[in-house]
Amino acid sequence: MKNAYSLTLPLAALFMAMPARAVDWYVSPTGTVASGCTTRATLCSLASAASGAVAGDTVYLTSGSYQAPLSVANSGTAAAPITFKADECSTPIIESLTSVDADQTTGVHSETGEYLVFEGLVVRGWSTGFGNRWAGGTDSSEVSNGHWTISHCISYSNGRTGFTFFSGPSYTLSNSISAHNGTSTAHSWSSGVTLFEATGTNLVQGVVSFENTDEENHTDGSGFIVDEGSNGATFINNLAFGNSGSCLRLTKSSGTTFVNNTCYHNSQFGSQATGPSNPGELYFTNTGVTIQNVNFKNNVIVGTGTAPAGSQAIQGQPTSGWTTNLVSVGATSLFTAPDGSNPDFTLAASATTAIGKGTAGTGVPTTDIGFDQKCLVKRAPKMFGMVSALSRWQYDIDIDYVTMKGGVAKCFNGGTRSSTAPDIGAYKSGSLTTAASCTAPAVGGGGGAGSGGTGSGGALNAGGAGPVGSAGTGGIGASAGGAVASGGAVASGGAVASGGAVASGGAVASGGAAGAAPTGNPSAGAGTATAGAVGSSAGSGNVAPPGSGNADNAGGCSCRAASSRGSQLPAALGLFGLLAIGLMRRRRDRV
Repeated sequence: MKNAYSLTLPLAALFMAMPARAVDWYVSPTGTVASGCTTRATLCSLASAASGAVAGDTVYLTSGSYQAPLSVANSGTAAAPITFKADECSTPIIESLTSVDADQTTGVHSETGEYLVFEGLVVRGWSTGFGNRWAGGTDSSEVSNGHWTISHCISYSNGRTGFTFFSGPSYTLSNSISAHNGTSTAHSWSSGVTLFEATGTNLVQGVVSFENTDEENHTDGSGFIVDEGSNGATFINNLAFGNSGSCLRLTKSSGTTFVNNTCYHNSQFGSQATGPSNPGELYFTNTGVTIQNVNFKNNVIVGTGTAPAGSQAIQGQPTSGWTTNLVSVGATSLFTAPDGSNPDFTLAASATTAIGKGTAGTGVPTTDIGFDQKCLVKRAPKMFGMVSALSRWQYDIDIDYVTMKGGVAKCFNGGTRSSTAPDIGAYKSGSLTTAASCTAPAVGGGGGAGSGGTGSGGALNAGGAGPVGSAGTGGIGASAGGAVASGGAVASGGAVASGGAVASGGAVASGGAAGAAPTGNPSAGAGTATAGAVGSSAGSGNVAPPGSGNADNAGGCSCRAASSRGSQLPAALGLFGLLAIGLMRRRRDRV
C-alpha cells in the first residue's frame, strides 16, 4: 500500500515555488507607518517606501509637499520594475526649501537602482531634479545604474539640470516638463534634459523644455543636450522654447534621431554666450562626429534672428539625414499664439507649409504632443529652494491648474496624426483636446476601533486576517459593500456588514457576541451593517478602512486592490490543506 500522504508532496513543492506577490505602498507627506501601508487609511513615509520597496512593488504618492528627497535603495527587474507614481488624480510635490548649492542634493535619485519607473511626480528646489549616479566624469568607461522610465513628471526651479542621465543604459523620458533650471552660479553645466555618456536605447518624447539656463558658464542651458558619446538617442514630438542655449545641442555623439519637434526662440544668452558664442536652435558641436548617421525629419525650427547668439538658426547642419524641416528666424505665422498668455504652438490654419507637408514612414510618430497650453501661464515665475529667476523669463508652470485638472498626466492628450501626410512639428493641425478634471481620493483615517478597544479583533486590511477577538462587544469586520480579499478572515467576533461579500478562501471565524452595528459606511458601498453572530465568547473588532478590499470606492476612483506578502501564507495554507485532505481521503477509500 502506498503512503497515504505521498500525493501531498507535489503540492508542498508547488507551494514552496510560489513567487512573492508585488506589494502596493501608499505614502503621504505626513505618513509615519514604516510598513504595511497597503491602503490610503494607513500611510507610510516616503523614506520608508523608498528604502523598502523591491522588484514589482508600486509606491503611490498622495498629494502634498514632500520636503525630503526620494532616494531609491533597491532595484527592480526588466519584468518587475519598482514604480513610484502619483496616486489617482494626485499631484505629489517633492521639494526642497534649503540652499541648493550647499549640499548638491538631487530630488529623485538612486546611486544603484536599476529598472525604476517614476510617474506623475513634481520635483522642485533641488540642485538637480531627477538623476542617477555620476560615474567617473568625461571619457570614463565606468557604467552607472540605468533602465529608468520617467513619464508625466515636472522638474523645475532646480539649481542645475531638470532631468539628467549619466553613463547608464536605456533611459526613457516622456510627456514631462523641464523649466527654470540652471541658475546656480557655483555648480552648473546645466540644461533642461541632459544625456551624458548614456548608452543603450535612449528616448525623449513629448517633453516641454523651456527657459532653462547655465548661469555659471553661459555655455550649455539648452532645452536638450546629447553630450559626450550618447550615441543613438531619439527625440520625438518635443517642444523647446526660450532656453538660454540651443533647442538641441550635440557633443561628441552620433546617430541622433530628431523627428517632429518644435524649436522656437531659444538661444537667449545673447552677448553672454560663451563656447559657443552663437548656439542657435540646433548646434552640432564636433561636426565630424555629431552629423554622422543622423535622422532629422519633420521639425519646425524658428530662431530669434537676434545677433550674436541667435543670428543663425542652425550651426553645422548635416549634409545628409535631413528631410522636410522648416527653418526660419524672427517672427513666424506658423503657430497659433507662441507668445500668448498661454503659449500655443498648435499649427495655425494658415500654416500651409507645415500642414500635411511632412514625410511619412518608419519612425514618424502616430500621435502628436497634445500638450495643454493652459498648464503654462505668462507671468513672472515663482521659484523654489532658494533658486533665483532670470528677468527675461516670461512663463511659469501653473501648478494650481495642473492640480485642479488632477495631475501632470492631464497636461498631455495626444491626437492622432495622418499616417500618409503628417504635419510638420510637435503638434498636428486642428483643435486640441483637453482632459476632464478629476479629484484625488481622500486619504488617512477611515474608521476607528470598535468598542472592544484598538487591536482587539484587528483592523481588517485587504487580504489580511485580524487576530482572535478578546472579551468585549462585537465590532464591524468589514465596511458595508466592501469585499474581503482572497484568504482574508474576519476576526472572531467581527460581523460582516450587509452587502459585504467574502471572496474565495475568506472565512468568517466562529464566535463573537452579537453587538450593535452602526449603519453602513457610505463611502464603501450601499447597505446597513448587521450585528455579529452569537458565539462561544465575546469579541470586538475594528471598522475596516473605506475602500479596503473594494474594487471601487467612493469618489469613483478605480483603485488597485492592495496586496500583502504576509497575507498570502494563511490563504495558501488553507487552500493546499483542503486539497491535501481531499486527496488523502480518496486514497484511504481505495486501499
